[in-house]
Amino acid sequence: MMFLQYFVQGAYQPVASVYLRDALGFSSEQIGYFGAALSVGPMFAPFIIGQLVDRYFSTERVMAVCHLLGGVLMLALYTQTEPVIVIAIGTVYSVLYVPTMMLSNALAFRHLSNSDKQFPIVRAFGTIGFMVPAFLIESWWLAGLEGAELDTARGIVFVFSGAMGIAMGLYCFSLPHTPPQPSEARKYAPGAVLEMLRQRHFLVLILSSFFVAIAHKFFVVWNSPFLREILNSGGVKGAYEQRISAIGQFCEIGVMATLGFFIAKFGFKWTMLIGATAYLVRCLLLGMVFAIDPPFAGKMAMAIAGQALHGFCFGCFFAAAYMYVDRIAPVDVKGSMQTFYGTFVVALGFFFGGLVSAGVGRVFSDTAGKVQDWTGLWMSCAALSAICVVSFALAFPSRLPAAEAESRAV
Repeated sequence: MMFLQYFVQGAYQPVASVYLRDALGFSSEQIGYFGAALSVGPMFAPFIIGQLVDRYFSTERVMAVCHLLGGVLMLALYTQTEPVIVIAIGTVYSVLYVPTMMLSNALAFRHLSNSDKQFPIVRAFGTIGFMVPAFLIESWWLAGLEGAELDTARGIVFVFSGAMGIAMGLYCFSLPHTPPQPSEARKYAPGAVLEMLRQRHFLVLILSSFFVAIAHKFFVVWNSPFLREILNSGGVKGAYEQRISAIGQFCEIGVMATLGFFIAKFGFKWTMLIGATAYLVRCLLLGMVFAIDPPFAGKMAMAIAGQALHGFCFGCFFAAAYMYVDRIAPVDVKGSMQTFYGTFVVALGFFFGGLVSAGVGRVFSDTAGKVQDWTGLWMSCAALSAICVVSFALAFPSRLPAAEAESRAV
């Protein structure tokens, strides 16, 4: 399940920005708006999708419908070139795909006997699924292509994503049956989730995750154009961006494999603080690539180190946060809790991250809308990441609140 879930995303996400810029001629602002569009729809997820899976329909069937329709939209996206239409399709697609990320987590947590130990291993297959398309597409479909021919051919990533999305939709019907678990005491699941915001630890998690998500989206939007600039500076014209970015997923596998140990040893706060700090270090590192302007080999070494930090960014912060949410969630609203948290992370945080990316990109771009000052761009994100690190360190509790820990143990 996790392999197929993230293959769909991994096919297009690492290089969508460079395709939009070089093949379709999108400006920096339009690239940022497309990134924001991929997170618009799920802002309604906790009040619609979460209610459906916690009260009316089984999780695996809701996932199946979302993936089947989303796959068709991805195939349609391959045929479009106009910014307005591309952004519109991306918006509708996000309504369907992004909630399935949280629902796949909820389904896994529901059927695993020991989620703290087993979930990181299961989720590692999602990481593998995310990075496989990089080698499949660039080593096979795009092999030997350069220049304008390569720019245009990159659009095939949407076909791979759409085809695998349809395959995932069909596969969902074979997943373990996961019916709703309603409670007579809570007729409306999202209402119980909103009550959790009165608890400091959950509110701090939501707010911190929102701003960390902005930094995460910033990297997603600008990483592939940034890597293309580095490759161009060394005279490398072929398609390597996806494979370079896959280094982050290789590192993520190692982090996910040991995440359960880190949480047991250091607790949720310090594990997630490592992840937040990794975002800061990555931005600083990428910001220095053109600032100190080393030889091409030096630029690539710094870029590769920045990619590798993704494992700590995602694994130590977001994967650990999903586990924390599952730990504190009442049993009858776990689906809504996962969807609600995912909405603030994936929808609101990533949506504003796209808008921030568009605005910052415009500030550091030339009159043609192409980024010129990469140092300024990455240092802007580093400043935001630094605020996230300090605020999370000061405000998030070091231990799981006693009341929640006791209620989950019963």
